[in-house]
Amino acid sequence: AGALTDIVDRRSLITVTQLVGLVIAATMGVLQAMGHLGVGPLLIGTFLLSVALTLSGPAWTAMLPDMVGPDDLPQAIGLNSISYNGPQSLGPAIGGLLVAAAGAQAVFFVNALSFLGIVWVAHSYQRGPRVRPSDERLVEAMSTGIRYIRGNRSVHRFALRITLAFLVTSALTALLPVVARQRLHVDAGWFGLVSTAVGVGAVLSIWLLPRVRTALGDDNAVLAAGVLWAVGALALSATESLAVALFALVMAGAGQMATMNVVFGRYMATLPDHVRGRAGSVVMLTVWLGASAGAVCWGWLASAASIATALAAAAVAQLAVSVGARLWLRLTPASGDTLAG
Repeated sequence: AGALTDIVDRRSLITVTQLVGLVIAATMGVLQAMGHLGVGPLLIGTFLLSVALTLSGPAWTAMLPDMVGPDDLPQAIGLNSISYNGPQSLGPAIGGLLVAAAGAQAVFFVNALSFLGIVWVAHSYQRGPRVRPSDERLVEAMSTGIRYIRGNRSVHRFALRITLAFLVTSALTALLPVVARQRLHVDAGWFGLVSTAVGVGAVLSIWLLPRVRTALGDDNAVLAAGVLWAVGALALSATESLAVALFALVMAGAGQMATMNVVFGRYMATLPDHVRGRAGSVVMLTVWLGASAGAVCWGWLASAASIATALAAAAVAQLAVSVGARLWLRLTPASGDTLAG
């Protein structure tokens, strides 16, 4: 995906992948309406949809610096996060209502229609000329990207930091449906509200983050965000109150988004354009590597012990990771250690 981003037209890549996503989502909706969307087809459809969306991910992130330039990139990343997490805050609630009112197939069909809006946005975006290695073939471009990543210590530092962050915070994503059903005793409609709390926290963190970064600096801001997530996870592990759980999820959502925004912003701001897609894809790889491995581990711990134990353990792990990253994986590079070098 990163190599394609750097050697083909980014808007065309986005358009094709979104149309593929539309077909997959619509197919899942039809199967659900016919009563044939069992666990197997659901997993296969989700996997294929994830592949399609992943192929377009680096293209979206690589386009941001072209739109605004390096000086405004942190604010643009924050606005991009709001545009994602704002609707994400409301989306789960709408999804829960749709499931309750019209069945799960309605969610798949609405999701399919939403891809048309993304295609329209991609084609409406007008950008200036961009220098890109159009003569590179896919395998050659991938080899070039791998050599760049292998030889750059800063990429290694960012990749490890992001992997560890999502390895821990995936506990919340993986266990939230079980928490909602077994501890908060809510149905599908109320689960949408529970999920919305995470998005609300993410949006709030974006608005407050510029002031926090100015006051604390990037490394301390990320440390504070990690502590905030840990407090939210610990509170969620200790309560069966819906009100307390919502407040805890707001804190956790704010902490996770603040961490990702600062770390990702620092990373993308210093990448040269000709490898931006490939180096950006490393971030996506580390995010999903950490999130996927973490989800399995936290789910296993919750089954072996309890949900509360798993969330409390994740809170402790987050504190350890945050302090360790502050000491040994600083965002501020050492002298002469730059991503673009």
